[in-house]
Amino acid sequence: MPENVKTIEEVLLETGKYIGPTVGTSMLPMLKNRRDTIVVKAKTERLKPLDVALYKRGNLYILHRVLKVTDTGYIIRGDNCYYDEIVPEEDVIGVLTEFFRKKTHYYCTDEKYLKYVKKRIKHYKSRRFFVLTWRKIVAGVKKPIKWILRWDKRKK
Repeated sequence: MPENVKTIEEVLLETGKYIGPTVGTSMLPMLKNRRDTIVVKAKTERLKPLDVALYKRGNLYILHRVLKVTDTGYIIRGDNCYYDEIVPEEDVIGVLTEFFRKKTHYYCTDEKYLKYVKKRIKHYKSRRFFVLTWRKIVAGVKKPIKWILRWDKRKK
């Protein structure tokens, strides 16, 4: 990495705030890949359920929602993910405080935002069931189609 490029951790330590783009799809539909801008403040206290934590996993920075606070860390999941992670307290370096979607500015304390979050959490089980069932259906359909296409090629 070039010397003049700072890591997110360094920016948080120096300024207490990081502003930058999102990368990835784990927080869809709230945050869109490479379109939205996030504002993350350095962690100064324990996070609460529904906060969005910025943490490190190896060399990667991950932004996921806190579902539960434990004695040693957090149970965390991305809004578009279907598995939970156990994240130690020391791996969490910041918390999302606001974000920009196109030209609209959202605060994580806003009533409309909190309503979205609670709805997203409430419907997780049914959404997970639907998505995983749909994936099985698609996989089940793709397999015979691939087999038919291979069979068709052999005939020629």
